[in-house]
Amino acid sequence: MLSGSFERLKIVNGMNQTFKEYYYSGEISRLCKVSISQGDASFRHDMSSMIFRSGFKILILNDSDIRESEIKEISNTILSNQAFVRQLMAIGFDTLIIVGKKSLMGEKFGLKNYANLNNYYLK
Repeated sequence: MLSGSFERLKIVNGMNQTFKEYYYSGEISRLCKVSISQGDASFRHDMSSMIFRSGFKILILNDSDIRESEIKEISNTILSNQAFVRQLMAIGFDTLIIVGKKSLMGEKFGLKNYANLNNYYLK
């Protein structure tokens, strides 16, 4: 459990650093912060962590005038990387959550639906 927790924190911290660098350089217009949160029970799979620690949450900090298309763009960037999705699943995440800080506009995605594992060992 300890090494799994370390891996999870490593990914969260790495993503936060990457989001900051891209925002500061002007490559992205939204500043995002990644955290671990409650997942959605309907997205559980064999490797899921406890439900209150199975969500990979991306919070959009500057979400004024956010459009649904921007949330789709962020989700597509994450979910189209099948290796990253499988890595998230292997360390216990089952839900990708993208949400605005103030607007609360957002979506949830079941990672197992994007891992391309042909339902192998997933419930």
